Amino acid sequence: MNEISKLLYDLCIKAKLKVENFNHLPEKDIRRKHIELFQSIITVAYINFEINVRFSETNREEFLKLFNDDVTQAQNYSFNITQNLNQNLIDTILFQTELIFRYYYSKIYNVTPGSENNIFKIIATIFDDTENNWQKEECKFLVLFWTLRNTIHTGGIYFVKEEGRKIDYKDQEYIFEYGKSPEFLKDNFSISLISDILDVLKTLFESKKIIELGYFEHPSYYALE
Repeated sequence: MNEISKLLYDLCIKAKLKVENFNHLPEKDIRRKHIELFQSIITVAYINFEINVRFSETNREEFLKLFNDDVTQAQNYSFNITQNLNQNLIDTILFQTELIFRYYYSKIYNVTPGSENNIFKIIATIFDDTENNWQKEECKFLVLFWTLRNTIHTGGIYFVKEEGRKIDYKDQEYIFEYGKSPEFLKDNFSISLISDILDVLKTLFESKKIIELGYFEHPSYYALE
């Protein structure tokens, strides 16, 4: 099993275990359903990647024929598969998670989910932290994750603030320099971060603030009505 396959497999197992933490909740509960959606997203990514890897290894001749036996093109394809996997996983997970954050924020302040543009203000509210003076590791992680997502969208180059940005998380400093690709953005770093967001969500969903808000159906069920 190659490194990415192992990372994805481990993510599948971890997501399965996180789902079990919320199985006592009603099927449509926003917390349970969100973790279940994550498990599905990660599982599909793992299976799709494994299909590509196994076909390229066990049917090498057929695989190379797809690229007119051009090994360089085949290697480029394998690289792009990994890059697309990283981007799609992060995009999908952050999109779904932002929806949940906005939903809870709207319930706290009795506003619509789209009323607040500043995602970091929303994070500070639901995690009981201070924007731009983050104390909780969960919030530091989310700032890092959102900054990384924006960087991936610009081809892996950071273009937000000319003065750059430094983010501390788990006693490490992550540096974003304007017009440059972050040095840490390698060795499947973005995939490994997805493991942490599962922990962050578990912490949020088990927090006193969220528990006291009570039961809400996942917004996706409204779309099906």
